[in-house]
Amino acid sequence: MAIVVALSCISMQAQDRVTIAPLQPERGTTVTITYDPAKAGATIPAGAKAVTLVFSYSNLYDVAYRVPMQQQGAVWTTSFKLARYATFATFYLQSGEAIDKPAADRHYELAVYDGQRTVRDGHLYKGYSLSAQMGKAPNLSERQAAQYKEELALYPDNYEAKLRLLTYEMNKANGADKEKVRQQALKVIADKFNSAPTVAGNMNKVTMGYLIIGENSRLDSIRKVVREKYPDTELGRELYTSYIAKEKDTAEQIQLFEKELKKEKAANAKSFIEMHERLFNIYAARKDGPKALLHARKIAVDDENPYRPLTLKEIAQTLLDNELALDTARAYAERTLALSNQFPVGVIRYFPETGYIYPYVDDSTRQAAYNKAAGNVQSMLGLIALKQNRLTDANGHMEAAMQKSTDKETLDNVGTLYRQTGNTAKLQQLESLREQQMLTKVKTQRISRPAPSLAAFVDLKGQPVPESTWKNKVVIIDFWATWCVPCMQEMPYIQKLYDKYKDNPNVQFMIVNSGARNTLADAQGWFGNKKYSFPVYYTNDPAVGDKFKFTVIPATYVIDPSGNIQFANIGFEGPDVEMKLRLQIDMLLKP
Repeated sequence: MAIVVALSCISMQAQDRVTIAPLQPERGTTVTITYDPAKAGATIPAGAKAVTLVFSYSNLYDVAYRVPMQQQGAVWTTSFKLARYATFATFYLQSGEAIDKPAADRHYELAVYDGQRTVRDGHLYKGYSLSAQMGKAPNLSERQAAQYKEELALYPDNYEAKLRLLTYEMNKANGADKEKVRQQALKVIADKFNSAPTVAGNMNKVTMGYLIIGENSRLDSIRKVVREKYPDTELGRELYTSYIAKEKDTAEQIQLFEKELKKEKAANAKSFIEMHERLFNIYAARKDGPKALLHARKIAVDDENPYRPLTLKEIAQTLLDNELALDTARAYAERTLALSNQFPVGVIRYFPETGYIYPYVDDSTRQAAYNKAAGNVQSMLGLIALKQNRLTDANGHMEAAMQKSTDKETLDNVGTLYRQTGNTAKLQQLESLREQQMLTKVKTQRISRPAPSLAAFVDLKGQPVPESTWKNKVVIIDFWATWCVPCMQEMPYIQKLYDKYKDNPNVQFMIVNSGARNTLADAQGWFGNKKYSFPVYYTNDPAVGDKFKFTVIPATYVIDPSGNIQFANIGFEGPDVEMKLRLQIDMLLKP
């Protein structure tokens, strides 16, 4: 009883300082959230200069996840309209380092109502939100299960809530009881499938169901059922297209696709678009211009699809890369350029029941994306002109491109023109611009956290590495594995950097295996030991990834002479990694 009373007091205090109006907001209405820092329990001081509402969980996709609040006298407020799909959100309030939450393991809630009850999925989403509020608390799964029960009390046919609750019960059960609950879950999924076996949205829920209960291996079999039993439906054809695409022999792919295309009619043309797309790419790679163009015309037909500009751009790029039908490539690129202010920005979601859902994007970010798209396409037009020996047009397009954007793709295309035309002066200017942009980026990526101990590292003879190897030096540690393809792709750039700094006594390179799946013998036998001259070390510490905080390799860390990690570079970033690491090293070498 004491615990209930305590929780009730916390809730009342929180509601006193944070109010949501109306109390039961519905879709289509404007909701206002007010925060009063003078009320009991408030952790943000009354004199705060700014207060931000931060969503920790939300399906309010058209609202920014960080919303600046406006000060009105002694309180802070913000308002926004609830979209037609709004269901549930949680949030906390922040001002500098100060954060206001109802309790350590709870955030404020914004539930959406339909009359007197929450809308469908409201409690389901609340269950999902608990992990963001509670972290890995031991009672997390029980609290989530309680929300799934609440959802089913309101909406007994909620498929996802049923499966989540059954999964919870399955995880608690043993032996025959566990199997009994599993069979119940499988029946729920089977019933869902049989309700609409050829509807793509329904199929997504079926496959999601198998993922929820942890039976991923069933996905291929259920897709095979639809592919073979309903081959002439839109879903069946989509699955058949993916099935054919797995065939390694492109000649066999062509034969199967062309046979299927005999069924194409105006009424079902949409279901064949992916086949045309795959045939376009196959014929373009084979340098068969007429057939490639035949299928290209069938691809970008859906004017309502927000990704249409990207599709047009990809067609133009594929034709350019394969040096096919350059006049047509230019026409596609020009159509794309005309749509540069319609390029998708942010994550655009699609649900059968709602259609396309566009995210909140601030005006500056949106305009930057449009400018980048225009720069990319202008520079592509420049390369097309270069291929056609229209050098004046090529230079004009490149100048226009750089007026719009100096992103990597645009600069890569501009650099190709300058290299191929021997314009050394322009190329040097371009490289200077690249370096300045990279330096600006690097400065924002600097961190400072103590590096884990390196004492567990050994050399390729199995001997411990003396502390003098790294002490008081700038250390570049690159974690790799013999089976890691991106690691191998990065090695030539690591070698170039090593060659630059190998005579500097204040710099130490340590190329180390990632602590998993490779033995010392693997490291000793690696072919790169003969190809590269940088020093290679070994560790058998399986927790090295946790200690350095990486789950992906290559992972390259730059440590300052005081033993603090200043830069963490995760994954292979292409040729730019050489410049990036050089700038990071030079920054730490400066007094």
